[in-house]
Amino acid sequence: MFDSRRYPRDEVPVKCVGDVLTVVDSAMRSRLDAAVGAVARPIHLDSLFAAISAANAHPIRAVLLGPATINGDVSPGMVRLVRACAGSALVAVVGSWTPGLPERLLAFGSYGIREVVDVTRPDELKRLRVILDRPEWEVSQRIAEMILPSLENATEEMRYFVNSLIRLAPSLSSAKSLAVELGVRHNAMGSRFFRARLPTPKKYLAMARLLYAAAVLETPRVSMAQAARRLNYSSPQSFGRHVREQLGVSAGQFREEYSLELMANYFINRLVFRHRNTLQSFEPFGGMSPVSAGNLDGSK
Repeated sequence: MFDSRRYPRDEVPVKCVGDVLTVVDSAMRSRLDAAVGAVARPIHLDSLFAAISAANAHPIRAVLLGPATINGDVSPGMVRLVRACAGSALVAVVGSWTPGLPERLLAFGSYGIREVVDVTRPDELKRLRVILDRPEWEVSQRIAEMILPSLENATEEMRYFVNSLIRLAPSLSSAKSLAVELGVRHNAMGSRFFRARLPTPKKYLAMARLLYAAAVLETPRVSMAQAARRLNYSSPQSFGRHVREQLGVSAGQFREEYSLELMANYFINRLVFRHRNTLQSFEPFGGMSPVSAGNLDGSK
């Protein structure tokens, strides 16, 4: 997401940012209560499917997942949780080292869950509070609410692809880095889009990044340089070139003319509705994503 290291904080503001679901063992629950209780409302649950139900029922800020929630196999519950929580933080929380922990962390990564917090370390608990307080999660939720309904008739794989875009776009600048995060070969994924006569993965990523840019620039006090930094552009000039390449306008015009709502409509019209017939059968991962490999009805 946004690079929070560019904005060091001496203290985390004491404010409630919303509900945080946890699926962890009982020993971790008390630590998490003490760590995040001042900034969020922890809701402790016993299974991934309980978390999915809660996430579908009302907006949540984050889900904290213990190592026992995942193994090396495809998890239909994890697939559904990632889909239900587009725009929310997903964080793996660990305690003491156990056999198989590195493999479990790699498995989390295969679902796009990159944040890992060691609850036995005070500095890590402080970092968790910073993660939960990041303002970009609110932006992610807004984007997810605008974009995902337009994909109702698309394949599970395509919805998973766009879910991943929403989660990863602020921190990624190339289709190759996106492919790495998704665990697929860059050339193979690009070829699938080309053969289906769809815009390239690079185009989808570029438009997703501009969704965040439009949202950030809706705040008057945010400068163009600050927006470029938050979205991990190398410079304001790089951000300006990106805007002109994609939309044919200057960064200043982009700020004046493109709200988040307008950019969301642009994304939907150009990248979803224009290709809706193709997206009903298109599989960007070639049938090899966790979505296509898993049983999504929760029966196993």
